[in-house]
Amino acid sequence: MMYKSIFFMYNSVVRMKKDPVNQYIMQFALHRNIVAWMQCGGRMSMTEKEIGRQNGSLESILIESIHTLVYEKDINEALNCFLRTICGFYQAERGYIFELDEKRQFADNTFEWCAEGVETEKNRLQGVPVSILSNWMKRFREAGGFYIKELEADVPQDRADFEILKSQGINSLMAAPLLRDDEIVGFLGVDNPAEHIGDMAMLRSVADFVTADLEKRRLIEELRRVGCIDMLTGLKNRNEYIRRLNELKNTKLNALGITFIDINGLKLINDTYGHECGDDVIRETAECIRKFAPERAYRIGGDEFIIFWENVEEAEFYEKVEKMKTEFKVGHEYSISMGNVWQEGNVDIEQQVKKADTSMYEAKQAHYQNENHDRRKRS
Repeated sequence: MMYKSIFFMYNSVVRMKKDPVNQYIMQFALHRNIVAWMQCGGRMSMTEKEIGRQNGSLESILIESIHTLVYEKDINEALNCFLRTICGFYQAERGYIFELDEKRQFADNTFEWCAEGVETEKNRLQGVPVSILSNWMKRFREAGGFYIKELEADVPQDRADFEILKSQGINSLMAAPLLRDDEIVGFLGVDNPAEHIGDMAMLRSVADFVTADLEKRRLIEELRRVGCIDMLTGLKNRNEYIRRLNELKNTKLNALGITFIDINGLKLINDTYGHECGDDVIRETAECIRKFAPERAYRIGGDEFIIFWENVEEAEFYEKVEKMKTEFKVGHEYSISMGNVWQEGNVDIEQQVKKADTSMYEAKQAHYQNENHDRRKRS
């Protein structure tokens, strides 16, 4: 009898409280079976058995999908596997996740799975204006998702999204919103489903788990960014410098230039004008460096910076160095000392760093000798 199945499932929910994934699945299954039982008047019927088989399939896919999202350590791999599973359930040609930018003006296709022989669309679907998807957003808010059964019958040909869908060979699709604090932050969808057509239960059921996984990915990326960025200057920090140095030890380089920069008299600036002024000087120095080497520069100490010019020709290297020197001489009330080395072929990066450091130290010594000489002349 159906009520025995429901009673068993209810007890299963109680026993599974320690496993949030299984508890969620069992509660979902319990709800669907109670609804099915009520719809057939609490009597056994072929319809009920068919519903039971359908629910069993749905529940097994839900378990697989949610376990993948919750327990797979690599978030990107988890989402890709998840899309494959969802597409398997719907027998869809393509599954995808779109994420909206912070201002909710553009949508990017961030994850995609395609069946064999189906062309990827991910690269073409970046920066899609949300205004084109205004009808989708309305349906997401009002109905919690939508289904296009037949493109040419369901979508007016003069609507902005019609041509986008038609150009991709999409005749039908199903999509559900991804919500965070009741705001739409993206959506999950499948193209050209051949099974469970119009049944939104699966997409709606997993949407919260997808949103949670995307949020986890965002937080991890933010932590990684904070871990490798110097908060005062926005340049890469010493941790990232050491990581890249170790990488380059095992990288074959055709040529390598290294620039070592040190701010002259930063301690005196801090002692005389305060640390806020010293911080301004550090930021100014970083901004100047960023103009010439935005992705190559690292702040490795209080007043020290280093730049790796990988696979740059000698002439280009020294041209950039001279332009940087000129930039520092103009409009700055402080000065820097700079050491530069360049080598072609068989590069020993540790030796190069030492040579650049020595060159910078020699430039700094010369600076202070000239400064003392100027003081003696003035006195």
